[in-house]
Amino acid sequence: MPASLITSLRGIGLNLNESVVLGTLLKGGPMYASRVGKEAHLNRTTIYGVLHELIEKGLVSKVKARSATQFQAISPELLPDYIAKRRQDLVEKEKELRDAIPQLLLLRSKGSILPKVQFFEGEEGVKQAYEDTLENNKGQYLRDITGVDAVFKRLGEKWVHYYLEKRADFGIRCTDLAPESEWARKSKEDDQKYLRQTKFLPEKYGFDAEISIYDNKVGFFSYAKENPIAVLIEDETIADAMKKLFDYMEQSAK
Repeated sequence: MPASLITSLRGIGLNLNESVVLGTLLKGGPMYASRVGKEAHLNRTTIYGVLHELIEKGLVSKVKARSATQFQAISPELLPDYIAKRRQDLVEKEKELRDAIPQLLLLRSKGSILPKVQFFEGEEGVKQAYEDTLENNKGQYLRDITGVDAVFKRLGEKWVHYYLEKRADFGIRCTDLAPESEWARKSKEDDQKYLRQTKFLPEKYGFDAEISIYDNKVGFFSYAKENPIAVLIEDETIADAMKKLFDYMEQSAK
């Protein structure tokens, strides 16, 4: 099955198994579960679970064939409608979550929920952690110690530019301390556009990580090849110490 098809299906919110199964049905027409499992290289238990999820999402339906049941995908022409519906659902979910924020903040202030340390795993998790540096940045200022090369290589230029543009739209200023490199020099050219000041650290101190300091939080982002992670620590004392360390480092950066 073309990798581009799997990538496209994952892009509409499906996981890998769902994408493979739906792709199998899209190209093959109605099939028995056993055949879908064989072509998708999934065992019997897994294939029925995946088919159930796709039926729940309205992407697959059951077809009675004699005494057995076959499964078929929706017509490819209907996929744009599915994406449009999903987009509308996300808009509604976003509104519900935004309406709930005041209550969550109240509970948080009482220490009832939400720990002071949050852990995020995988590329999507890391991206979600970055959203906190924008959505919950009351001071509208970021201090970043950043391995620019690793950020671009791991998360991709498209996402990085999305993040930078959103940050600028929010009016959040940023000071970057980055080991000097080709990527860092190229990034510095857009400083004015992204409300940013980039200063270089010696090239020999390059690293595959980033530290973001804002308000009373410190975010640690690791771009380990096997499993990128992010950790957000909310603590006034730690954040204050990191801000002072950052300000000291900034004095020697160029």
